[in-house]
Amino acid sequence: MSVQIVRFSTDAGRIPEVEDAVGKLFAALEEAAPAGTEYTAVRAGEDGEKAEFLLTLRLADGAANPLLQLPEALAFRAKVAEWAGAPVPPQPVTVLGRYSR
Repeated sequence: MSVQIVRFSTDAGRIPEVEDAVGKLFAALEEAAPAGTEYTAVRAGEDGEKAEFLLTLRLADGAANPLLQLPEALAFRAKVAEWAGAPVPPQPVTVLGRYSR
C-alpha cells in the first residue's frame, strides 16, 4: 500500500471554495469508482483567519493513481497552489499504525 498526503492552509474566507471543490472531486471519484483507492479529505481547525486541509490518498499495491485521470482532481490540484499561496506537492508518508475493523 502506498500513502500520500497533501496538507495546506488557506484563508478562512476560502473555506467554502475549497469545500465545494472537494465535493466535486469526491462526486467524480464516486462516479469513477476506482478499485484499490481510499481517499480522505479533512479540515482541521479554523482560527477565524486560517484553516488547514489534509487530503490522504491510499492506494493498494500496484494500483494506479486514479486522480491523475479525473478532470475534477486535476482542477483541484491546480487550485491548491492558489489557496495555499505556493505549490503544495503530494508527500509520501509511512503508516506506523492503523486500526480498521
